[in-house]
Amino acid sequence: MRISSHQFHLNAISNIQFNTARFNEASVQLATNERIAKPSDDPLGAVMLLNLDSELDALSQYESNMEAVNFTLGQQEVQLTGIVNQIYALQGLITTAADGSMGTEELQALGQEMSVIFPGIVDLLNATDGEGKYYFSGSEKNTKPFDLDAAGNYFYNGDERVREVAVSADSTVASNIIGNDLDPSADFLNAMQDYLVDVNNPPAAGVGPESRAMIDKLADFLGTITGEITKIGGTLASLDSLTTSNQDITTFTSNLRDEISSVDYPEAYIKMNESMAAYESSMKVYSNVTSLSLFSLI
Repeated sequence: MRISSHQFHLNAISNIQFNTARFNEASVQLATNERIAKPSDDPLGAVMLLNLDSELDALSQYESNMEAVNFTLGQQEVQLTGIVNQIYALQGLITTAADGSMGTEELQALGQEMSVIFPGIVDLLNATDGEGKYYFSGSEKNTKPFDLDAAGNYFYNGDERVREVAVSADSTVASNIIGNDLDPSADFLNAMQDYLVDVNNPPAAGVGPESRAMIDKLADFLGTITGEITKIGGTLASLDSLTTSNQDITTFTSNLRDEISSVDYPEAYIKMNESMAAYESSMKVYSNVTSLSLFSLI
């Protein structure tokens, strides 16, 4: 009799505790709208949530990377477009200087205009961002890309490193333009500097041959700059496409995560009510049985 009574007490208490825990679990789920509070609630679902959270974190990082690349390349595109405008201005002046009928004073006047425009091109090639970091010096962002040596000649002072940024699980994009690709070995800058010496101190025969040669170099420089602008445009277009794709994937992944983790409210309410009913029933039976004694049977 003692063994049976003891076993009954254990079973009753176990039932009460089980239904209490079940009720509390349903209550927490309803309050937090989280179906899985711990891995044991749904081991497979918990693993899936970890994987989905990891994927969402990666997508968020890719989005941040694309925003940064968009901004940086956009700023570089602005500098290069400014160079193109300066080239067009030089092109008109040099074409005029190539005319053999130009006199010394006229050529010097043209030279003075060119001497104002040329430093603007150098400044744009040495452009910096808001933190003073150079755009076109490769990975040497604290180094001025184009500088003068002791002899007064321009040289490229950066490196050749392209900064690749991950924008998806299997693709990266270049986030910078290398200065040496814009003007290899500073050839244009040095040629233009030499030409300015000629046009500001023109010989009696004028600077026709020098001007025509400079027009050719200017055309090559223009082609290089516009080519890099086109490259930037292609990269930005691909980033727009990737952004849309990543947003779609993020939306799908977020919805899937919510579907796995969110509570089914009707089911949770039923579970909570069933637990409460079972708890009350167990308590009633336990209370009635424990109130019995041998005197109740006499």
